[in-house]
Amino acid sequence: MLPAAGLGGLLALGVAGAIMLAPAERPQTIEGERFGLMTSLPIYRAPQASVADALSPQTGEPHWLRQAVEQGNSLAALDLLDPASLAGVDILLLIQPRALTPAENVALDDWVRGGGKVLLVADPMLTSEPRFALGDPRNPQAIAVTGPIQARWGLELEAPGGSGIHGDDAERQVRIGDREIPVVLGGRFALRSPAGGDPADCALRYEGLVAVCSIGAGRAVLLADATLFERGSRAADASEAFWALLGTIGDGSGS
Repeated sequence: MLPAAGLGGLLALGVAGAIMLAPAERPQTIEGERFGLMTSLPIYRAPQASVADALSPQTGEPHWLRQAVEQGNSLAALDLLDPASLAGVDILLLIQPRALTPAENVALDDWVRGGGKVLLVADPMLTSEPRFALGDPRNPQAIAVTGPIQARWGLELEAPGGSGIHGDDAERQVRIGDREIPVVLGGRFALRSPAGGDPADCALRYEGLVAVCSIGAGRAVLLADATLFERGSRAADASEAFWALLGTIGDGSGS
């Protein structure tokens, strides 16, 4: 479990609303937690162009997110969501994942309702150029396919319609707490009646770019843009923006 200085501190901040930090203060990080990661983006490992590349020693700097999380926590890459794999996870990072099976959606929903915490990033349209040919399964999932679990939690992801939520496809910065995250053609979430009948209490923030939810005994933060995570190099303040975003997980049914 978390030490008092870990997620408990973030939860206390969340009760009062979105985390607000003094300009000179860095977002509070989390330590001693077991993170799980499921993603189609090259965050944990990069897909290789050939067998020879796959067998050769990996070079280059790891993705900034992996560095940020592993500096005080464990991080496990998950290929499957089921009760066994989720039992070893305190905080799940579900970032532009592949399509989940019905059984995986049920396992994820049960885990969150039992007290799990998840950051779900669902981008309706990735903007980075794919490394491999169009249709190659090694490329990231180009459009979000997490509609079933979002529907179960009373949310629908709306695409930007080619113009972004601010009327163009230029990059803009959205302030989360006292940090900014880059957004390009970000979608937005809309509230709907939860599918399946089980209650979920979600609040929309930042024009629907972020949804903060209380789901049973668990919490979820959903982000409708993956630009921050598409960039593997350490962009300025990327890790601080991530911790500020994750900090809102303590505000389950925000005001």
